Amino acid sequence: MSVNQLVYVSQSTRKMSSEDLNEIQRSAKNNNQHIDVTGSLFYNGGWFLQVLEGPLETLNALYKKIEKDPRHKNSRILYNEPAKFRTFTRWSMNMTNLEHRQADKYDQLVEVIDAAKTDRKIGASSPAVTLLKMFKD
Repeated sequence: MSVNQLVYVSQSTRKMSSEDLNEIQRSAKNNNQHIDVTGSLFYNGGWFLQVLEGPLETLNALYKKIEKDPRHKNSRILYNEPAKFRTFTRWSMNMTNLEHRQADKYDQLVEVIDAAKTDRKIGASSPAVTLLKMFKD
């Protein structure tokens, strides 16, 4: 089965608490296990950046559902391409709250979110490609 990677950025409609983010993760983990989707969600400064991995049709349907979630707005796909392998194989959904400054690769992840918000590249790469490269090893 072929795998796609979809990366999007969106702005939260309100400040997210740790409990809010934990609930998003719990729900996503439960839902994603049943539809063969893996990925990771990053939150910083009122912005979400999410990587979803799975079959193309499944990702497209899931993203349409995600777009309707009232907890965020201004959702924009940064990357939706076929992949040779999954980057986040261990997680039906991982959550990294960068507001706690305890995440591995904190500075790099903040830079990726900032670049995604402003449509700028990091070196010669898009924020989405930079993010995927950070976690492929």
